[in-house]
Amino acid sequence: MQHRNPELITDQAHDPDDHGHFDRWSASYERSPMQWLLFDRVHHGVLARIPASYKPTAILDMGCGTGRLLRRMQSRWPDAQLVGADVAEGMVAQARAQTPNARIEHAPAERLPLANGAVDLVTSTASFHHWSDQAQGVREAARVLRPGGLFVLADMALAFHGKPLAARQVKALFEAAGLTVRSQTSPVPFFVFTVGLKA
Repeated sequence: MQHRNPELITDQAHDPDDHGHFDRWSASYERSPMQWLLFDRVHHGVLARIPASYKPTAILDMGCGTGRLLRRMQSRWPDAQLVGADVAEGMVAQARAQTPNARIEHAPAERLPLANGAVDLVTSTASFHHWSDQAQGVREAARVLRPGGLFVLADMALAFHGKPLAARQVKALFEAAGLTVRSQTSPVPFFVFTVGLKA
């Protein structure tokens, strides 16, 4: 397996039709068997890695899709401000319709329309391997986090599309962005869950 410097990852392997694929999928996304087969398990794993004592007041979900994880987090933290960002217009439209209490932004992970230190929890599930510049996306997550904030990233370590990264590569990106990696686990097969802390 070829070893790549995570800082040199470009969008050479990026699928230019990724956005179109997710736009087409958005109308039926909530009914997809992938929800209960995989995505719900990944969401559960993300929430299980956030300490019970942690009480975020503002949350961002990067690559939020239709807002499914945001709605779960609203149930756990009903007073938190919720923000979602997704690059697919269809997913954004569905998220806005189905998650009315959240602010949903049409934006890529690499250019988040949020101020520095705007949130104290960032999550991302199964979208990281689609980002065109993964290093920049992680830097953006770190930028919008407040000191003491957490970034919980769950993504495929193996996939036939996009740019899945090994755990060590994800860890290197977190550390380069100034995040301390608190844990890396694989509670769901073929996924790596990375928890980073902003000092």
